[in-house]
Amino acid sequence: MICFTVAGVLAQPMPNEELEKKVDSFLSQWDKNDLPGCGVGVIKDGQLVYKRGFGLANLDYDVPNTTKTRFTVASVSKAFTAMSVALLAQQGKLSLDDEVQKYVPEIPKYAHPITIRHMLSHTSGIREYDALTMFGGLNTDNALSNRTVLNMLARQKNIEFKPGSKYQYSNSNFLLAGIIVERVSGKSLRQFADENIFKPLGMKDTFFWDNRVEVVRNRAQGYRVNPGMPIRARSSLNDLVGDGGLMTTIEDLYLWDQNFYEPKVGTKDLIAQITTPATLNNGEKVGYGFGLFHTSYKGLKVIKHSGNQGGFRAQIAWFPEQKFTSIALCNNMAILPKQIVEKLADIYLEGQFKPVPPPKSVTEGLPAAIVLSEKDAARYAGIYAHPESGRFFKLTMKNGKLINSEFFKKEVPVTAISEKRLLFIDGNGMTEILPVFGKDSSVSEIRIMNNDGTPDVYVPAKPPTDTPEKLAEYAGTYYSEEFAAEHRIVVKGKGLGLQFGETFDGQLNGAYADTFAGGGGVVRITFTRDVKGAVTGFVFNAEMDERGVNGIVFKRRP
Repeated sequence: MICFTVAGVLAQPMPNEELEKKVDSFLSQWDKNDLPGCGVGVIKDGQLVYKRGFGLANLDYDVPNTTKTRFTVASVSKAFTAMSVALLAQQGKLSLDDEVQKYVPEIPKYAHPITIRHMLSHTSGIREYDALTMFGGLNTDNALSNRTVLNMLARQKNIEFKPGSKYQYSNSNFLLAGIIVERVSGKSLRQFADENIFKPLGMKDTFFWDNRVEVVRNRAQGYRVNPGMPIRARSSLNDLVGDGGLMTTIEDLYLWDQNFYEPKVGTKDLIAQITTPATLNNGEKVGYGFGLFHTSYKGLKVIKHSGNQGGFRAQIAWFPEQKFTSIALCNNMAILPKQIVEKLADIYLEGQFKPVPPPKSVTEGLPAAIVLSEKDAARYAGIYAHPESGRFFKLTMKNGKLINSEFFKKEVPVTAISEKRLLFIDGNGMTEILPVFGKDSSVSEIRIMNNDGTPDVYVPAKPPTDTPEKLAEYAGTYYSEEFAAEHRIVVKGKGLGLQFGETFDGQLNGAYADTFAGGGGVVRITFTRDVKGAVTGFVFNAEMDERGVNGIVFKRRP
């Protein structure tokens, strides 16, 4: 009987006071009376079991953060925009399968239809407006409104890919979704969300901040904090809402969290809909839907989203099967909320995590490698380019062996399985390439397979030029209707300089004939020529945080 009682005591969960002490101890590393900080919350079994603000909300006046301090949560806003759209669909005022142009006719019709559902899962192919803004020459101090961005998107002659064929995060999707809410409801996104989400849930301190000059009580200021440098106050100069723009508090987010279990806003069917990840055209799940990421942590299912903007960082991580949520809203960009929400989970869910099997070897199931003679290996050497995107990689001989460069931004040995199957194996994974040989036994193209089973085809390319005379052919001023901006090309050393906006002056180095790359391959431009060989323009391609802006046409000014 005594043994039973002791065992029962040992099996009891740790008292909340002890858990709070562990959290306080962890957060103490950032809890400074002269630095900005965070609001932190833990929700367990329907109760806000831990809530705390630390650090300063405003350094000018020594105002502390509290659990009622209003933080800008950036992309965490997307779930609220998605809920607004879902509510309109539930009310029969729109269909998620409606084309975006039904409500936003400013967006051009493309080869394939784009639906609202595509936008809410980042599978639309619509270009990222942040990239369009940056590469179009506008800096972060330019004030933007939804109308400004809509005009920008209306100029785009193409999208990045066939809608529904792949996932690619783009803030433009949710900005447009916010515009649709406004046009369908006849109310601003701020007003609609307030009437249909925030007031019914009692979220009195939450709203979409759509007026950057508005005075907001109890609002945190965002800060950029870097070691050895003065702290910089950061303020949003945008009125953008939909993809971001939400202000909220720890205590209000507790009310939002509880709606996923016992809905006061929407129905259980609607909650199930918005917490289900999207599916691509080929049936593959993408791990995103309705403004929420679907992932796992230490074997447990997690639904989450993060935000990062204007001196603020935020993250909410919801463990639905454990009825547990951890939240961190920060006005100090040196603090990573991901670290906080995961540590909170470690503390409160200790003993509930599931063993995660080690990842399979990337080469598991593949035939054994073969050894290529130096002569055979040299057949593959050359520059290979993807004509549409300007991406490229090189296969070169080094010490008698075939080496790949550019693909992983470093040299990687090439492993051969057969003469028609080569592998690039790196710590980040494996890429299989499939060479195709022409009649003369030389490589005519190389195919790299995508997840959807379609190949990216790379073809042999000629080396770039670096002589001053040849480089001078490219110098000039070029204009893009889609960017509504001029870019200037100048000769810079053995490469080119790309200049645009008030301050941008980047180096472009030769990649292959008529194509130059800069920023570690982030930016690539491919020059176009007329029938006489004169340079007439270029095609601009870039990736920013895996968000593509490809196929932007520039024409040479006379």
